[in-house]
Amino acid sequence: MRLLNRVRLIRVLMLPLGTVSVPLAAQAVDSSGEATTASLRTQQALPGDPTAPITVYGRSGPGLPPDETRHALDPRQIDLIAAGSADEIVRRLPSVHVPVNSRGEAIAFVRSAAERQVAIFYDGAAINVPWDNRLDLSLLPAALIGSARTAAAPLAPLYGVNALGAVSFSPRAPDGIAARALVGSGRAREAQGIAPLLTGTTRLDIGGSYADRRGEPLSDDAALPFSQIGDDRRTNTDRELASVFARLGSEAGGHRLSLTAFHVWGEKGIAPESDRPSGARFWRYPDIQHTLISANGGLALGDATALDLVGWVQRFRQTIDSYTDVTYDRRDTREVDHDLTFGTRALLTQQLGGARLTGSINLLDSVHKQQDITFTAGRPPAALPGFIRYHQRNLSVGADLDLPLGGGLTAQLGAGYDKVDYLDTGDKPAIADADGWTGRVGLAWDVGSGVRLRGAAGRKIRAPTMRELFGQALNRFLINPDLKPERIISAEAGAEWRGDAGGLFLVGFIQDLDGTIDQRNVGRLRQRINLAGSKVHGVEAGGDWRVAPEISIGGSATLSRVRRKENPAGQINRLAEKPSALARAYVDYAGQSGFGALAEVQHIGRAYSADVNGVLVPLPRSTALNLRASQRIAAGATRFELFARVDNVTDTDIVPQLGLPAPGRAFRIGLSVGAP
Repeated sequence: MRLLNRVRLIRVLMLPLGTVSVPLAAQAVDSSGEATTASLRTQQALPGDPTAPITVYGRSGPGLPPDETRHALDPRQIDLIAAGSADEIVRRLPSVHVPVNSRGEAIAFVRSAAERQVAIFYDGAAINVPWDNRLDLSLLPAALIGSARTAAAPLAPLYGVNALGAVSFSPRAPDGIAARALVGSGRAREAQGIAPLLTGTTRLDIGGSYADRRGEPLSDDAALPFSQIGDDRRTNTDRELASVFARLGSEAGGHRLSLTAFHVWGEKGIAPESDRPSGARFWRYPDIQHTLISANGGLALGDATALDLVGWVQRFRQTIDSYTDVTYDRRDTREVDHDLTFGTRALLTQQLGGARLTGSINLLDSVHKQQDITFTAGRPPAALPGFIRYHQRNLSVGADLDLPLGGGLTAQLGAGYDKVDYLDTGDKPAIADADGWTGRVGLAWDVGSGVRLRGAAGRKIRAPTMRELFGQALNRFLINPDLKPERIISAEAGAEWRGDAGGLFLVGFIQDLDGTIDQRNVGRLRQRINLAGSKVHGVEAGGDWRVAPEISIGGSATLSRVRRKENPAGQINRLAEKPSALARAYVDYAGQSGFGALAEVQHIGRAYSADVNGVLVPLPRSTALNLRASQRIAAGATRFELFARVDNVTDTDIVPQLGLPAPGRAFRIGLSVGAP
């Protein structure tokens, strides 16, 4: 597959690398067309502002509630990360934690909202794989991402089913040719490029990427007594990832239309849980394919009426091979997954004087086909078993009203209904659908002088996924078709100030969950169950400041308290992989001479993880220092940048999950052409 990937990629990258003599604008522009200068800032949509940052839509569309917390990373901040995949990007956003689980999946948590409670959008399309309502962000190439945003609960009904938090990505849209090549630790290599072929009211962008690594560097302080070969590279963490991308967009007469498509293919190894003598996964993903085609349109139906539509089709395929031991020589089982999803979202917005009413409908239909193969002495059976078919349909309808009250006050009211139909349950008995009402109330006050106060409360359900109900994970899980939906009540209150040189924000939040879905051990197997519930209390604070024309500083910190409503017998009252603190601070220097430097500190507070017996044990706190230096060189209208970046300079042992440490010290050296 490696040779095939290289041949494909050469064909793609020849187009954007054919010429580099295209002028670039000096000011960064985010994906909604809004000029940005701060590296990290709190985003607030104002009523009636057509260029306000939108999470469920890629570039423009109806405004979202003015009392909703959203954060964003602009193109320049993303460029400074030199990321290979999306998980490295979203870790820089406030209140976002991205542990890598025992399946090798990098899943985003937002304000302790768990993996299946966070919706992921790309240019307006919901791209979580519905079978398990999550997406492995380590398999979404960073080359596809121009900006990244988060939104935290309580969210409006228009976000759709199972959205307690949201992460939204917008495609790259450089002003000219942009390309990058780098090498790094673990024999990492990467090349990517994108080019705008048409500009003006009609724009066509095409691009591609290729990244390969032989393994992640291992911290010298990592304690891995089992299933770890060597002491410099984490066992079985190689990855190869390639992508192609195209986006065509046009605007005319107040209408807009865009078509977006990407295809990602790759393979990777999964690090074994090396804290236990038995029970670790020895898995590899030899074939991964992810294809998205979406259409995003906005129609001006009159001076006071607008219709926004998104439709998409997503194809996701993966093969999982399970091996008998850490040598990865003999396969014992194989799982082949085929997922095909069709989705649509429609938002009809009507201005009613100063008020705005938005009706929404989200519909998603998805089929999951799975083939489980058992090997004997490393050999497949003579006759392969057939695929088992599962089918579900998600429906969400809602209405949101933004109502100015005068004196800078704006109220927001929302109500909706979410439903998940389990239409085909494969070889398992049929079950009833899951449904429930959703709601949201909010109030925002523009005090003046850049000060804004706001608060909101809401209710949401999170239905069990088909995988939670019926997935057996290559004979590791005991199914539980009696799982019930989680019921979530959330609230927040915040204050913000923004001036010409920067801003500050402070938000307190509460989440109350009934029926929290968790796991228990049943003999050698695991089983998902409903707990009585859990509570999250927390505070989020941060800001950014341009100290001087060449120097910016900023950061954020989130403190949270996560507890079960009923104390588990004989265990500490916690939930797994939910840190009590997350923090990031940075200093960014961009000199007029072209020299740049970045210093970044990331901290993860106390968290807990389950050991081999299912007992929660504490994980170490960690603080990592990341450094970057660069030099820009202008050659006519083209800009080059030489850069070097070192992550985790002190080689800290970072452990997001027991037996599964994050990378140790890692370096990257590269060259960018047409950098933001």
